[in-house]
Amino acid sequence: MTKLVVIAGITGNQGGSVATAFLNDPDWRIRGLTRDTQSEISQKLTHHGIEMIKVNLHDPKSLQDAFKGANLVFSVTDFWTPYFDLANQARAKEEGKSIGQIAYELELEQGKNIVDAVAREVNGLDEVGFIASTLCSARESSKGKYNELWHFESKAEVFPKYVEVNHAELARKTSYLHTGYFFTSWRFLPGRWFAKQPDGSIQMQFPTSPDVLVPHIDPAKDTGPWVQALRKLPPNTTLMAASEWLTWPQWIELFGQVTGATTSYKQTTVQDLDKHIPGAGKEIGEMYEFSSEYAYNAFQMDTLKTWDLERMGIKVPVTSLRSYIEREDWVAAGILPA
Repeated sequence: MTKLVVIAGITGNQGGSVATAFLNDPDWRIRGLTRDTQSEISQKLTHHGIEMIKVNLHDPKSLQDAFKGANLVFSVTDFWTPYFDLANQARAKEEGKSIGQIAYELELEQGKNIVDAVAREVNGLDEVGFIASTLCSARESSKGKYNELWHFESKAEVFPKYVEVNHAELARKTSYLHTGYFFTSWRFLPGRWFAKQPDGSIQMQFPTSPDVLVPHIDPAKDTGPWVQALRKLPPNTTLMAASEWLTWPQWIELFGQVTGATTSYKQTTVQDLDKHIPGAGKEIGEMYEFSSEYAYNAFQMDTLKTWDLERMGIKVPVTSLRSYIEREDWVAAGILPA
């Protein structure tokens, strides 16, 4: 009898990668949750035999039967779509809050609604039956220094806190996936990933120390294999998913080696990034600055890393940064000259 994996966020990078990891396994069938079952990507997933159902993560009633019959659930919540939504930005002004706090509240709501719905189906879940994509609490890790790194807190408040406090039985079947910096995040901040210099060279400019090793991941290709790795480990495991571990200077140096561009790295400030993208720059800049002290959560003692799994004999197939750089069209993206 086939098992059922339910994926919240299946049309995104992480959820799509998890779907790919199960798609060709005859022992599993897949149900995907989406806002729009008629979208192009939803229709493509339906064509591949995935059951797609329409939900609204802000509406608990729409989730009532979403996880029924599930043996495994993977969930990822969304901070950045609410963050950049113009209606939410207007609401933030009306309520006298930052847009970061509004997006925090909305992602928090998504997470709690998912957890409450999954908890109703806890008896049917496997021993590792719920895997949530999350991040650490920057506030707690930094002892209050990073008090408003909202896209960290909105995840950590639910995964694991809300799960453990409100659903003890579900907590015993839950594991947590932390993902490193996306290979693809340059698309949202090309002017700092690839700042063009007067001499024609390219300079990466972030508020992270050049000496700190941080995790990086190809989310669309490698999230699924890391989820499969978590299933081999005991429940209540926290795992950092990384395709490669590199300092930022190593990242941009490799870019130069592959493309032939002359590159460099400059450590900047949160204030510099906030000037570059007013409002969002503080949220993003503090994330990079936090990485200088905590390596984007990798210094957490309870978080397993690549080398921990290798000592257990678990080798996760991943995508190298070199292969990712080679397959991107940097000329079409406007990063390199024609």
